[in-house]
Amino acid sequence: MIHQLDPRDFGKVSKLIKHTNHELSIAAVITGNTPGEIYVDHVEEPSSTLIMTPECNVVAGDSNNKKFNEGVKKLLDFYDPITCDTSDWEEKINDIHCNRALKKYKRRYYQFEELRFENYVASLDNQYTLEYVQVDTLDDIQYENSEKIKEWFVFKNRNEVKDYCLGAYIRQGNKIVCWCLVDCIVGDQIEIGIHTHKDFRRRGLGSIALAATVDSSMLNGVKEIGWHCVDTNVGSYTIAEKIGFKKGKEYLSFSPYPPIENVTDLTHEQWSEWAIHYEQMNKIEPKYYRQAARCWGLSNNMERSMLTINDLVALEPSVPVNDLLNYNEFASFQDKAEWKAFAKKIRSS
Repeated sequence: MIHQLDPRDFGKVSKLIKHTNHELSIAAVITGNTPGEIYVDHVEEPSSTLIMTPECNVVAGDSNNKKFNEGVKKLLDFYDPITCDTSDWEEKINDIHCNRALKKYKRRYYQFEELRFENYVASLDNQYTLEYVQVDTLDDIQYENSEKIKEWFVFKNRNEVKDYCLGAYIRQGNKIVCWCLVDCIVGDQIEIGIHTHKDFRRRGLGSIALAATVDSSMLNGVKEIGWHCVDTNVGSYTIAEKIGFKKGKEYLSFSPYPPIENVTDLTHEQWSEWAIHYEQMNKIEPKYYRQAARCWGLSNNMERSMLTINDLVALEPSVPVNDLLNYNEFASFQDKAEWKAFAKKIRSS
């Protein structure tokens, strides 16, 4: 059986967490600062748990509870990622998730040590403005993209975080182009994330926003700052290391889709690995032809893209071919004569 815990009982699962304590969002949900759901096998004395936070889904405790595992499988969405607290859960991954295309990948956790970019304010070009985010000024931010900043925060009670710096953003005129914001808070610990508009990347703005957020947070009494990223996101961990973060650990997670923020997070070879993964999954469940074709496109492999599209059209004759052929993932070869001939042929078939 599986039961949803009352928030007042969330603390009961703390003892089950062994290796995912670096996920601060778990503690944030347990302490009630961040919304989330926790499911267990037994309400009074849990031995297995599923913890669902805004940042991750984690299974912990006893992995050999068949009825609980069946309940988890019904709860998790087809596209939900999942992290296993202990390695024995990895052996049960198909028992707890309905998507057979889950793929294991590596993540990194960083902890802030000391600020190595002290002149960040002076480094900002005068066409930009750096501003900070506080609870009492959050609603007053009315620039372009301000809704993305406001949507970032999921705190249950704003009063509980009113004394914290919630981050910093950089704007060019009336447009916010970069922001570094707090994901979750537990006492004197926070975790943060960053985003830069695609048209303003590689200008050093992310480093400045991150340094400003870290500096202001430490001045406000924060003692520990965490940072998570995918192992393939070189840009993310390069910025973290530049500012003064040190890698604390590497850990594994499962995702049914490439865990990226930008398509350039993966090399052509890595996109090929995902394409091959989806093709292997098609032998079990023929559901992943679109994903395979897109990954072949991002690997710049036109021939394999065309072969996969042919397989998809043969399987699903009613597939909207025009939409399929115009996927952005095929942009690198859509002007080639061979692709145009292929598109003409498949449209007429």
